[in-house]
Amino acid sequence: MSFDVYPIGHVEKTGDITRIRVERRYCEALLNLDRFSHAIVLWWIDKRDTPRDRSTIVVVPKAYGRIPEKSGVFACRSPARPNPIGHSVVRVLSIDMDECVVVVDQIDAYNGTPVIDIKPYMPSSDRVDGATVAPWFDNLDPRYTS
Repeated sequence: MSFDVYPIGHVEKTGDITRIRVERRYCEALLNLDRFSHAIVLWWIDKRDTPRDRSTIVVVPKAYGRIPEKSGVFACRSPARPNPIGHSVVRVLSIDMDECVVVVDQIDAYNGTPVIDIKPYMPSSDRVDGATVAPWFDNLDPRYTS
C-alpha cells in the first residue's frame, strides 16, 4: 500500500516576515481561515527525509544541560522520524486571497519547506488540560520552553 502526499504550498521567510504561500488551486481552501486567531500547519521535514532518518526510532533528545536519556522518536520532537512530518501552531496575522498567502507570526520550519496541510486551531479540540511531559522536559529553563 502506498500513499501520495502533495504539498499545498511552501514556507517563505524574508526578514521578520513569515508567509505560507499556497498553490493557486488550493487558494479557495483559505476562505474564512482569517476568522481564526491561530492555525495548525503540518509540514514535511524534507531536509531530514533520508533513509537513515526514516529508520531511526530511538534518539537522545536535547536535554538542555540535564542528563539525557534515550527516547523513542514518538516520545520526543526529533526531526528523524519514520514519516518526517512536523507541525506548528501559528498565529494567523493576515491572509491575502489574491496572492494565496497566509502571513503568520512564526514557524519552526525552514524557508522553502513544503506545507502539507493547514487546519484551524480550535481550543475545544486541540487543547489538552492537565497535560504532562517526560521528566527530561519538565522544569526546563523558561528560555527553552517559550
